[in-house]
Amino acid sequence: MYFDTTSSNTGRLNGACLLIERDLGVQLLHLACRHHIMELGNGAVFTACVGCSSAPEVTLFKRFEAQWRSINQADFDDALTSDDVMSEIIDVKDDVLRFIEQQLDERQQRDDYREMLILARGFLGGGVTAPFRYPGPIHHARWMAKFIYSFKVWVFRRQFRLTVREESGLRDICVFAVRLYLKAWFTAPLAAAAPNSDLELMKALAAYPNRVIGKAAGAKLAKHLWYLSEDLVGLALFDRAVPFATKALMVSAMDVEADGSEDDRQIPRAQVEFAFVIGKTVADFATANSRRIFERLNLPSGFLDVAPEEWEDREDFRKAAETVQCQHVVNDHAERGVALIQKCSGSITHDEEQLQFLVRVVDDHRRRYPDALKRTVAGQ
Repeated sequence: MYFDTTSSNTGRLNGACLLIERDLGVQLLHLACRHHIMELGNGAVFTACVGCSSAPEVTLFKRFEAQWRSINQADFDDALTSDDVMSEIIDVKDDVLRFIEQQLDERQQRDDYREMLILARGFLGGGVTAPFRYPGPIHHARWMAKFIYSFKVWVFRRQFRLTVREESGLRDICVFAVRLYLKAWFTAPLAAAAPNSDLELMKALAAYPNRVIGKAAGAKLAKHLWYLSEDLVGLALFDRAVPFATKALMVSAMDVEADGSEDDRQIPRAQVEFAFVIGKTVADFATANSRRIFERLNLPSGFLDVAPEEWEDREDFRKAAETVQCQHVVNDHAERGVALIQKCSGSITHDEEQLQFLVRVVDDHRRRYPDALKRTVAGQ
């Protein structure tokens, strides 16, 4: 079951997820949208750096949008123009630029994802190959927009009046984005990597040089460690980034007899003290209940009886890994579906049967022609 981590979905008494389980009479895997979780952390970072506001829109960005037409887009400053910024990103700059190029070679689900990559590349000194997009929505609910705006405002800071705190805060946000946020966001859809990626992100936040940012994001994300729960940590068994020794420890923990306590049917989340996350591995979160994932996804588990080094050679492991790879841990596809139905409903036809047919036709067309390039249309 895939969902955003809003209280209406995850409430422990009348949340939609628990109500669905009760109606179905079965317990499901709770696959929270990892993008939504990260957006919560991003919001905490923005507030820590720039401050909070009771206004429905971010005042700083509203000012920038009003001045956008007077901005000379050819005159921008990247990180190379600031010794302070370069000292904070020099150790990751080349690696992040390579990652950005890899992501730009792939089709992105949304235009703002691609814009984020292009802006980050420009910030790192990789150049901007297309005109900057006109500033988009600026209300508080769009956390990625805050990072996109932060890049834009910072690179054009010589043409836009900022307070000392605003400039410093935007710089810190941009540095955080390229050091930690980009890779975490764009690798979020990888189901098998989810448990270990979340743990490594928490460790990185605990060790982050800017303690204000590290604590703000870490404290927020510590409340949403869904994929380190005993129900989902088993996904890490299929993550190639997890060492064999750690996987062996996970299997040992899963073999320990359960205590027999009854499930209270609350949505499971790992409880981790942010200050003590350093030194932990995914094996520390595995229990006998972690075998549930094999039952709920109908996965073969015979490979658990042999050493992890031998798993890749076994057909049952490859079959299980293929199923895990198909699991959705972000709900971008659902959001696109909702947007599509809202766009088509009532604008072309009011007939429900024709509407469903129209949606299928549009979806099929988008799959065949993901962009408007000649080579795509020509089928080359």
